[in-house]
Amino acid sequence: MGNQFLTNRLAIEINDWNSKEENLKKLFRSSSSIETSLLQEKLKWYESVLVRYRKTNSVYENLTLQVVKSEHDNLVNQLYPEKLRRFIYKNIILKMTIRLKSAIYSKTEAKSNNELKEKLERTGFKDAFKKVERYMNLGETKFIVPVSYYLNEKERLDHSLNFKKDESGQYQFEGFKTSLYSQSKNEDNRQHFFEGEDFNARQSYELLSGRAVLIDGIWKQLDLNDKDVSGSYRVKEFPQEYGYDLKKALEELPINSLDQLQVGEILRSLKNGGRELVKLERNGSSQNFYVEANPQNRGLLIHNEDLKKVLLSDLLNQNSKTSNKQAKYVAIQSSQRQHRTAKSKSL
Repeated sequence: MGNQFLTNRLAIEINDWNSKEENLKKLFRSSSSIETSLLQEKLKWYESVLVRYRKTNSVYENLTLQVVKSEHDNLVNQLYPEKLRRFIYKNIILKMTIRLKSAIYSKTEAKSNNELKEKLERTGFKDAFKKVERYMNLGETKFIVPVSYYLNEKERLDHSLNFKKDESGQYQFEGFKTSLYSQSKNEDNRQHFFEGEDFNARQSYELLSGRAVLIDGIWKQLDLNDKDVSGSYRVKEFPQEYGYDLKKALEELPINSLDQLQVGEILRSLKNGGRELVKLERNGSSQNFYVEANPQNRGLLIHNEDLKKVLLSDLLNQNSKTSNKQAKYVAIQSSQRQHRTAKSKSL
């Protein structure tokens, strides 16, 4: 947690202000009023700084803040040389200004923190907020909160949640990097950075497992054979215009009868990147298979219980052959019965 003695956000802001001030002086060097206007704006900026950094825990920033207070007082004396006006400003206007700005900033900060908490809940990181609060109380400019857990005996997810303080002094959730560690696969561990709120923790697992998810009407899937310079995968997108109909693909399966509620549950899971267990007809018997959404090929990926890929065409052909055999057997049986009936009548 500890760059608080090394990172001086206030010093960075002061350097930025000084740079802008110099640029404005060059731009309006012929103006006689530029100096006074800049001093008035600088006074407002100092007051804003005093409000925003009043709770800093950084020793370096606190020392800088004391210098800002001194500079602020000097600026007040310069802008209000008359004793009466200076007295009115310091004891009435300034106190009211600081009180008002503090109230507005506190309200904005509380609202921003509540929104941040809600974002974490929506993305599946509700329990991480207490850690986030500790970092925010330290006043860090940006920080990373680690979240790690096992999904099963062989798979672990490591998340790195990224936060950054914006220009208004409020913290923003920039996204998270997820790494999937698997002991059952003979391949490198996979990782990807998920920006903003587009994805949640569960979807990050499904995507890194190679499956597709439906987000805001667009199917998204990671190209596990194509990485960018940061080590993240390229995201393949299949919008509605691409023509993928998940429900139609499900209806094409030789699936045992399902009620509408079961169909709805399966569709919801598949849209979230799930792998669903269903019973399909094969060679005249009902067998377990796993299905996944496959938007790129406008169908479904099918695996048997050993997770070996099975083609839909093979399933349908096998069922067709079985049906033909059964039909032929029924026809033979019927013919034999007719023959026996005719023979008995002749006797």
